[in-house]
Amino acid sequence: MLVELVPGPPGQPLGAVLEVFNGIGQSICVTSVSIEDVEPLTADEVLSVRPLSRAG
Repeated sequence: MLVELVPGPPGQPLGAVLEVFNGIGQSICVTSVSIEDVEPLTADEVLSVRPLSRAG
């Protein structure tokens, strides 16, 4: 889920703050990426799940 758009450094694209959810809708993290790395979901995509393994 897109949480917020933030300005990038001069000459760089906008940033996007994203909230990531697990398969049952629980929030598992918030992260930031370049807006250029974000794509909208489309109706013809099929989502899949896999177990989350934690480091350590």
